[in-house]
Amino acid sequence: EGEGEGEGEGEGEGEGEGEGEGEFEPPPQTVCENTVDDPWADRAFPRRIPLGICDAAAPDVALVNVAVMIRITGTDIDFEQLRSDGKDVAFFQQGVGLPVRLVHDRQLFRNGAGTDDEAVFWVKVPSVNPRTRRGIIWMYYGSLDPTDTANPFEALSTYAAAWHFDDLAGTIRLPEARRNQASRVVIAGDGANTDVGAVGRALDLDGNAFVVLDDTTDQTQIGNSNPFGLSSPQGSFSFLIGPRVGDAAGFSIGQSVFYADGQAPLSEGFDQRSLHLTIAAATNNGNGPADSLGFSMPTNPARPTSPIAFVTTAATVLDKSVFNHVMASWSPTRVELFVNGASVVSVPVVGAVTPFTLRFVDIGTSQQLARVLRGRIDELRASNTPRDAAFARFEAKSTLDTLVQTGTVDSLP
Repeated sequence: EGEGEGEGEGEGEGEGEGEGEGEFEPPPQTVCENTVDDPWADRAFPRRIPLGICDAAAPDVALVNVAVMIRITGTDIDFEQLRSDGKDVAFFQQGVGLPVRLVHDRQLFRNGAGTDDEAVFWVKVPSVNPRTRRGIIWMYYGSLDPTDTANPFEALSTYAAAWHFDDLAGTIRLPEARRNQASRVVIAGDGANTDVGAVGRALDLDGNAFVVLDDTTDQTQIGNSNPFGLSSPQGSFSFLIGPRVGDAAGFSIGQSVFYADGQAPLSEGFDQRSLHLTIAAATNNGNGPADSLGFSMPTNPARPTSPIAFVTTAATVLDKSVFNHVMASWSPTRVELFVNGASVVSVPVVGAVTPFTLRFVDIGTSQQLARVLRGRIDELRASNTPRDAAFARFEAKSTLDTLVQTGTVDSLP
């Protein structure tokens, strides 16, 4: 189920205009309208809570079929009124016409003691404009029906592949992939693990190891398939990057993520078969300023000579002490980088983009173990669809948990 109907309609095809250098400063946030009087959508649920999707400074754009993160804690609702497995939950969009039940993914559900109660859901919303004052969905809960209605593949169908990294090392899966294949991590080196992340757990890299995501555990077979359905001269990917737990120095130099059309887990460097995004705390092979964000993509002519010439570089846009949301979007004509939902650079592509098939995803390094990343990577997303400023801002604020505001619990009259 959930093997996809495309990358989601209407997210926007524009690559954005102009330069956006400098630090990202969140705009002032208004309070959402959480007191609403929608009729009861389903009387099988005795309780509900309104969830306001609110961003008054967002572009005035309606986004279609987007996944929004819903985080609920013991301060929002009484978890004793929920099943211990969280299966008695449903989400509805209301306000105009009949209520619409929304598809959701239950990433995390912890019915613990006191403040330890926490649930994280990803809810697919057919249409929402976060700038409006009426972006309300409802979470209904407490049904006696034990049927599990969570559907991660459909809830995240706006992406070709999505990773939570919630499993322990050696068993990291890709349950959110629309291809519905069990993807495992192949570890090259020692020290790769998962630890507490921004959302659930995160991939934890100690600076000595990198990971390769593919549908095989046999390194000799890596790159022999197209496991994630990505083969396009245009697309986007995004992730959260932050320091390791207790690491006051923040994340370190290293190649963050690259996609490769080739075999074996080692890259020969930046060449026409690979797409790279690099986080660097110092100059990278003599190219780019310190604390830079660089992006290289498959273009003709082939592999450039050293020092590597990035398509674009954005300096001093990352706060290495916290999690940052990073998104790269590219098309045959333009590359744009976003940090925490803000465009930091947008430049035209020089040369023709070389179409390539995504064989595997390498996280932590490239150039055969050189300059390995130290830090945590969380909530990786990949798509064949370029993203515009409205989508980038929505995803960043949602993933960083600054988009949704909870209201007051309402009981069935």
